[in-house]
Amino acid sequence: MNYRIDIYDTWNRRIASFDEVPLLRATRSAPDRPDVVRGILPGAIADLSHGYRVRLYVEDELFAEAPITRLTPQWSDTRKLVLDRFVYYHEVIEFEAVNEALEGNTKVSRAFINRPIHEIVRAVINTAMGPVHYLVSHSAYPDGAEREYDKFNARKMAANELGVGGITVGQWVDATRIDATGAYAKDGDTIAGLVVDGVTWPDLRLMMIDSEETSRNSHAESLHGEVAAWTNPEYDASGYKLKAEAAKDFLQSLIDTRGIDFIELNPHRDASGAFDDRIDVFGRYLGFVYGDGQCFNAAMVETGRAAVYLYDDGKYHVPEMELKDYYSYTGVSADSIESTAAALIDYDVTAGVFEILTALAYAAEGYVWSLGPGLTVSFRRPLRADRVVFFDRKQHAVTFGSDSTVLGNALVVKGEPFAGVVNTIYYNGPSIDEYGFHLHFLEYFSLANLDDAGRLAAGLLEDIAYPVRAGSVDFLSGAADLRCGDILELRGDGVRRLEREVSGEWGGRFSGRLAARVTALTHEFRGRLATTEAELTSPLRSVDSPLSFIVRGQPPVSAMFQFRLDDAGVGLELGYHLD
Repeated sequence: MNYRIDIYDTWNRRIASFDEVPLLRATRSAPDRPDVVRGILPGAIADLSHGYRVRLYVEDELFAEAPITRLTPQWSDTRKLVLDRFVYYHEVIEFEAVNEALEGNTKVSRAFINRPIHEIVRAVINTAMGPVHYLVSHSAYPDGAEREYDKFNARKMAANELGVGGITVGQWVDATRIDATGAYAKDGDTIAGLVVDGVTWPDLRLMMIDSEETSRNSHAESLHGEVAAWTNPEYDASGYKLKAEAAKDFLQSLIDTRGIDFIELNPHRDASGAFDDRIDVFGRYLGFVYGDGQCFNAAMVETGRAAVYLYDDGKYHVPEMELKDYYSYTGVSADSIESTAAALIDYDVTAGVFEILTALAYAAEGYVWSLGPGLTVSFRRPLRADRVVFFDRKQHAVTFGSDSTVLGNALVVKGEPFAGVVNTIYYNGPSIDEYGFHLHFLEYFSLANLDDAGRLAAGLLEDIAYPVRAGSVDFLSGAADLRCGDILELRGDGVRRLEREVSGEWGGRFSGRLAARVTALTHEFRGRLATTEAELTSPLRSVDSPLSFIVRGQPPVSAMFQFRLDDAGVGLELGYHLD
């Protein structure tokens, strides 16, 4: 199993790369647990410090990335126990890099009425700040460029056409008002020379993308830290300059061959209703350019001429535009959000995006979610195993048990406290018959409808009403194709479960089979030798403690009451003020 470790300093310079180290153990976990990379680096490395980032690639695919949090260089002629193994050494550089749990779990506040759950998932992710994203089905150019053009056409209406004489009203303008005869690509993400309604526009900066810089400047230094120490001639002779020129040339070819049919300025508005992100600090307008059925912004990404770029973590993006689709255009991809039959009638939520996804997975009737490298969300229904492991004592070591200490088969769900509609107990009868009565409580203020509460409770009771899977599978020769979140099914002589199977267990999806979900995946490397350990949990579990996790980010009742505007006392001199 091939691997590579790259180390980047705080200026984003790659200072070292190894394809073989004495000892390394890397663990990628479910979103509510940290990712950890620990090990020993060759003594030849001269520069290593806290905050430097360690990136581990397995078979050329990013497995884990984390900042260094502990360094322990040591010198001796003895041996030391490191990662449960004795290592003989003269010099050892032991390190630990930890990516804290819940990275990317930004707060979201949204309300939905009668929406399919998969649509809610996409809307929540598009609302969340930062690079947490999903993937859509995408092949190659011009698939994404045409897709974004179609999305623009769907939202283009006469009512939102750009007003004449400025950019304070409306958002789009068409070719009848655009003079592009003098337009040219200033670089790979900026168009100059546009004239609209007879008025020369400032440069237009293409949103959602960022290409290499055509000259050595502060932005080039932020992208590539080593550039700070270069001279201008050195940058001009670099590969970065070549990529910048290639991006500029391609954008120019789009202008020349396709023409500019539409320009759409950023439609985001502030609390007062005014457009608040149409002009950047350099005086450039911000928007999207379309020509001959294609979006130039998307075309630049899917041809590899530009990277996806979220200015200010996407603070000024309109969620309904679904701009995080752009992440899919960097390569071939399939939908990572599966469609759901279930819908929510009245869902008003304020919480971290990961807590929301956990609740929605249960409400969707047996869905699970996971988070890949780069914060890619997968939301799916596990109808079958992702991998069947045929047990071989020479290749595997298996532990397959269960733990009933947190089992709950009766659930009291309390919803929005002021409406008082949701306050109901739900049961899992077969589990009660088998394990006795185990009562749990869920106070989830986002629910104001009994049908929604019942749907969420039913999904939870398909999981928490049974003993949690506890075990692991060791792959003694490594397993590069395994992913955290995969469903494993174990088969083979000698592997069995000892406890009785309950009727309808986990919704009957894995009846008669030994199935479990990978909640943590660990690769260990010793030189060229590699092993993999998959820690197991229940097949419908996305986080360790779903009941407490779902509500961890919601506001307390006191905060909800403080900002409640439909209370009869609001505006009266009774201690309630809006100032």
